[in-house]
Amino acid sequence: MRQYILLSIIVPIYNVEKYLQQCIESLISQTYSKIEIILVNDGSSDNCGAICDKYKILDKRIVVIHKENGGLVSARKAGMQIAKGEYIGFVDGDDWVEPQMYEDMMQNAVKYNVDVVAAGHKEELDGNVVEILYNNLPCGYYSKDDLVKNVYPKMLCTGIFSQFGVFSYLWNKIFRKDIIFNNQMDVDDRIFMAEDAACTYPTLLSANNVYITDSAFYRYRQRVDSMVKAREIDNTELVRYNILYNHLYRKFKTSVHASFLIPQLNLFLLSLLTVRSGLNFDNNGKLNELFAYGDVPPGSKILVCGAGTFGQHLVKRIQSGNEFNLVGWVDNLYQMYNNLGLAVESMVQVNKLIYDYVLVAFIDENNANNIKNRLLNYGVQSDKILMVSHYIDYPVTELLKRFGLEIAD
Repeated sequence: MRQYILLSIIVPIYNVEKYLQQCIESLISQTYSKIEIILVNDGSSDNCGAICDKYKILDKRIVVIHKENGGLVSARKAGMQIAKGEYIGFVDGDDWVEPQMYEDMMQNAVKYNVDVVAAGHKEELDGNVVEILYNNLPCGYYSKDDLVKNVYPKMLCTGIFSQFGVFSYLWNKIFRKDIIFNNQMDVDDRIFMAEDAACTYPTLLSANNVYITDSAFYRYRQRVDSMVKAREIDNTELVRYNILYNHLYRKFKTSVHASFLIPQLNLFLLSLLTVRSGLNFDNNGKLNELFAYGDVPPGSKILVCGAGTFGQHLVKRIQSGNEFNLVGWVDNLYQMYNNLGLAVESMVQVNKLIYDYVLVAFIDENNANNIKNRLLNYGVQSDKILMVSHYIDYPVTELLKRFGLEIAD
């Protein structure tokens, strides 16, 4: 193992003082010691800045940047500009990593001399690991020819709705700096949703080779108070989606692989919008056409099954609108969500509640089918179970244009 290869780990930080110490401690405890830890305090109004400065004194490998608030993209750029490592990694300030994460990834980077190492991750809720997720491609080494044949055709979508071939996240990967630098610096600071994807996928297109591993040492913390879940959709957010779409569209359109990248991009954006579907774009109390469950009769009694990001948005929208009556909200992990302040009940409640329809609030087609089967086992009638359905032959680009989102040709 060439322990002298420096890895720079960039940590964008904004108002996460509750979680920041665990994040930093997990980095300074890495078994791979040749690291540079760049803490970017992006104008936090809490004690994050002081926490960063304290750890800078304790560990000479830590570099601290204090900057005005500019968002996650701008924070990553600030870290990238001073990073000295041959490889770059990212950790969000409210997440943490297991001790062996970067040793495992750097061993693969060195052994196979690759531009990118892509791993899995663990989703953590209320301090518990609730799911381990892996890239939906076989583990191993991919040459450029392999990438063209086996990765790019299903990089953003495998053919199953909202299922990535390679996860869009930056933080479960390491990148050779000279491969990622321009791609990250080219991302518009205004992109708020899927800002990782705006860098990850162009970087994979730039890569000469990639190693995919089944290790999963990154702990992705699910928070009900995160900016993504708390933020209401509005015209400003639609503009940001437009910037994201056009950024990736331009990158893909000029690629020799455009014929299969752009259809994936359309499905990818639709999956992002679906998570926010049903929200009140125009403050008129009416559902918009992004509502993912078809023509549900007004006044229907609705039971929502699923309390993740999608479920939280869906419940909020139903409660604030005037179309439906919400009679219940259930999830397998209801106790953990209760601990986080959400009024979610056990799935056994489906036998005790009176409803017209159960909305399965899972975007991933495989997960949704698993939940449907569980509901059927509880005795729910099949015709009362509604799943996300509008992705079938859905005219994504026409939809975007109707919402005023211009597509750059």
